[in-house]
Amino acid sequence: MTQRQYHGLVIQGRQTMHRSVFTRRDFLKGASALLATALPGQRLLAQTSAARRLDWNTFRNTRDYGSLVDGISRMRENTNASDKRSWAYWTNVHLNFCPHGIAYFLAWHRGYLYYFEQQLRAVSGNKALVLPYWDYYNTPEIPGEFTNPSPFNSLYLSRQNSNVIDALSLAPFAGTVTNMQRGLTNPFEVLMEDQPHNPVHNIIGSTMATMQSPTDPIFWLHHANVDRLWSAWQQAGGGRTTPSAGSTYWAGTFTYASRLTMQRSRTIDTRSQLSYYYQNETMPTSLPAAQTAQAGTGNFMLASMRQDDMALQLAQLGPRTSGAAPRLLARPAVADLAASPSRQISGSRLSVGGVLRIPLNENSISVKLQPDQASADLLQRTLGATAPQATGPYRSALVVLDSVRISGNGDMGGYFYHLYLDLPSSTDVSSANAYRIGSVGPFEIAAAEHRVHMRQDAGGSEPGTVTLTFALNRELSALVAADPRNVTLSFVRVSGNSAPGGEVIRVGEARLELSTETPQ
Repeated sequence: MTQRQYHGLVIQGRQTMHRSVFTRRDFLKGASALLATALPGQRLLAQTSAARRLDWNTFRNTRDYGSLVDGISRMRENTNASDKRSWAYWTNVHLNFCPHGIAYFLAWHRGYLYYFEQQLRAVSGNKALVLPYWDYYNTPEIPGEFTNPSPFNSLYLSRQNSNVIDALSLAPFAGTVTNMQRGLTNPFEVLMEDQPHNPVHNIIGSTMATMQSPTDPIFWLHHANVDRLWSAWQQAGGGRTTPSAGSTYWAGTFTYASRLTMQRSRTIDTRSQLSYYYQNETMPTSLPAAQTAQAGTGNFMLASMRQDDMALQLAQLGPRTSGAAPRLLARPAVADLAASPSRQISGSRLSVGGVLRIPLNENSISVKLQPDQASADLLQRTLGATAPQATGPYRSALVVLDSVRISGNGDMGGYFYHLYLDLPSSTDVSSANAYRIGSVGPFEIAAAEHRVHMRQDAGGSEPGTVTLTFALNRELSALVAADPRNVTLSFVRVSGNSAPGGEVIRVGEARLELSTETPQ
């Protein structure tokens, strides 16, 4: 069993990361007695006027800044993980109950921030204190107050990187994204979690790349920004819809501790139910322009940027600049790896081919998923223009990464991989999103490990591994149907200024599957 210590907090390392200081049962038992008498919830829940959560650049110049720093300091100094006034207590809430990669990711975290904010007010003694947010679409560098390594700075924690510019995307805010929940076409929740949420965790790295991410004070500002962006999307109009309060979608409650729950319907919006709003509630319309760092790299590094491989990396993905020149993305070379056969995975899923043992390191890589002729014919019948066939059981396609594990020193993050399907040999980065199906990094793996622990997922085929599944939309399914014998999967590495080299992730198998589920 491994342990890492962060300013007096002792939490478990990755090998046993699903166990916090207490087991889930112990945590619930302790929380039951503590929350009943001490949490200021019921008094503070009924605020008569809405509080305004401020952008960090505004907040740090207010009188509440001192209360925030003092409150965080007091909570981090409290090493009793069973005490709701401690920092570790709220990390354990996340470890024991947070949903990632499943429904209610946005709504559960909205309630989580809300209850944490109440506790921060109580510890600091400032009942007017609100959580600020970090608007990285405007300022992608972690605020300096969080990167000062002074031993007296309660906002500091060692991190791999501080700039998240290349973790950002405008995809969730496109006019075509009109559905909020999972299971529908272009769901905002899925797109928002996929990028920017997950890559921000990955690029910052260290504890932020794990389910123990609330240990890092920047976590709370990151999630306040995610909540803000969801609120902005909800208010933007243009056909964007959230299930109504009377929908069965909101039936039931979220659990944060045994006696700390919240009706799901309270998280529909921030103003009417939770009595707060944000300083800026508009969606971003552009990505921030990078400041030129070294040799014109624009702060974008595809890998570790050693002089001998700089040309290769910039050929794969050109630097971000403030000019109008396109950033070209070249499809990585195809690796010669062993193929896996077509086979029945379950009663509802059929593998139509894949490849085995994919090593992911500082270089980008492509692999060929080459179905045999019979599987290719089935793909065309299922995914083609006239599909789905009424006579066939399959209706949609998935890319599945099976038996995925962290390798070497990859668990500390500082990097992630864009995952593309049938990426052209060279394309403008702004157009590449049409071929993107998701991202892979230590945070996605940690979230999958968490789902296994919560018995929401069975895990990978090999012991101690996980499975990552990516549903193909109709456009990518049609692309597969057009040339089913030559399906290319590309892993494009994105690294911060500090990122590990060598193998960091091992994928046991990448395969293309047909599923009986309705296509998105």
